[in-house]
Amino acid sequence: MTQIDEKWSSYPETVLYFAGDPEVMVDLRVAVSPRARRGLADMGLDGEFAILTAFNPHAEVLGAAENNRRMKELEAELAGSGDRFVRVDACSPDRSHCESSIALAGDFGHAIEIARNWEQVAIFWFDGSCFWIYGAIESIEPIRLPLL
Repeated sequence: MTQIDEKWSSYPETVLYFAGDPEVMVDLRVAVSPRARRGLADMGLDGEFAILTAFNPHAEVLGAAENNRRMKELEAELAGSGDRFVRVDACSPDRSHCESSIALAGDFGHAIEIARNWEQVAIFWFDGSCFWIYGAIESIEPIRLPLL
């Protein structure tokens, strides 16, 4: 198994719930299933994309109202620029903690730039095959998921 710093330990445990009809669930603890791939493709996420949020900048926990305000601003920014995105909740396995997020289709550099502008520690990146954790405002060696 890959060794990772304690502050990153919850990231590989994330379960993603993509808003749609039907909802698509991707558990980052296991390989992305063919069914999930088809569901993502049906949502327009058939290539590379990032998962990012405006919640909790610099990993400092904010209140729900402030996090929700930030998320609405991020979504408005992306909609105004014509970026293609899908809403997604990034949750702990038991759903006791969730962060409203977006799946942003397209360019890795653009996704990192947005994450940095919103002061995010990291993003998830789907390369068309598997998910990765990449640092945004913090530099880390990319972590391939699931951990092996």
